[in-house]
Amino acid sequence: MVAAVRVIGGETPLARYVLKVLRDRTTGFPEFRRYVRIAGSILAVYIAGELGWVEEEVETPLGAKAKELAPAGPVYLVGILGASLPMVEGFASMMPEARIALVAARRVEEPGRLKIEVYYSRLPRMFDGPAVVLDPMLATGKTVAEAVRLARDRGASKVVIGSIIASRQGVEYISSLYGDTPIYTLALDPELDENYFIVPGLGDAGDRALGVEP
Repeated sequence: MVAAVRVIGGETPLARYVLKVLRDRTTGFPEFRRYVRIAGSILAVYIAGELGWVEEEVETPLGAKAKELAPAGPVYLVGILGASLPMVEGFASMMPEARIALVAARRVEEPGRLKIEVYYSRLPRMFDGPAVVLDPMLATGKTVAEAVRLARDRGASKVVIGSIIASRQGVEYISSLYGDTPIYTLALDPELDENYFIVPGLGDAGDRALGVEP
């Protein structure tokens, strides 16, 4: 099964404008961070349709009744530590009741292959609702795939992936493991370079969003 990929940049000019700011090498880290946050809010609008909702009746200040929607239960945002922090914040600004979980991973490069090592996680013992895995750059897909695995192993009723830019290679890797996991991204870029950066991409999202180079 091939994962369903929805490229939001083709659906709204606002997403393309956000991408323009983020891709621009002259964008400084305060502005970059701000637009990563905006990207998270845009993703929330689109990913919301994947989450469970129930109809609830409320009374307006005029004493009239109205039926609207509310989350059917807890929703978890799983952020990949680093550049995803403002992205998670932007998503949570649209769904303030969302619970936030974190995963931190590092690359371990070996001859001929790349491995991912998770060195920190703050996850619920068991998920009692859907999980949205957020990572600005879905490059090789290996870190995101590990976060998906952790959420599924802990009982997430559904897992959805949100990114700002995804590579075709990363999408194919996710599909090979979790073909039933929807992927939402503002852009789908064609390739990775020798350092596993997405091209044309936007550079190192972590360095640019946090303003600190390791």
